[in-house]
Amino acid sequence: MSFNDLLSALGLDDPKTVWGWILFLSSIGIEFIPKFHIKPWSLLIKWIGGNFNAKLDKKIATQIDDLKQEMIKKDTKLTEKVEEVNAKVEVVNSSLQDHIKESEIKNLQDTRRDIQNFSNSCSNNVPHTKEEYDFYIHKCDEYETYIAVNKIKNGVIESAIRNIRHHYDKCIAENSFLVEQGNE
Repeated sequence: MSFNDLLSALGLDDPKTVWGWILFLSSIGIEFIPKFHIKPWSLLIKWIGGNFNAKLDKKIATQIDDLKQEMIKKDTKLTEKVEEVNAKVEVVNSSLQDHIKESEIKNLQDTRRDIQNFSNSCSNNVPHTKEEYDFYIHKCDEYETYIAVNKIKNGVIESAIRNIRHHYDKCIAENSFLVEQGNE
């Protein structure tokens, strides 16, 4: 019996019937040739899904592009706002630095005035308590440290500080500090 007789006996002598059986058997996943699988349902679903998803993918890509553009606009606006705030901070910082410098100058002038006044009262033999001397000696030390750190020329105050320290040493040697009532 030949192959054609076998096909005729099985009712497969019509090519349409043969291809029908091949499609049927391949649709259920039967292998005709080893390492070669025909899975028409998978191919069909993949093709339908690809066509269906192509529209969806295009729509998603468009929305993503729109969102990116919107984020770029917002980022640009945010960057502009940050630059505005930074400019304002610079102005405030500059103003603050000016104010700090002015305050330091005023404090320095006040300290000079206080040291000079105390030196004058010592030169005029006005008696002072030990606590007053200690306070002004401390103020003189702070002033001298500030002058040294900031490399400022001292001048007249140097002699006033020497005068205060001279009178302080004299009061210590003679024990002639002013004694307040109740602190005896």
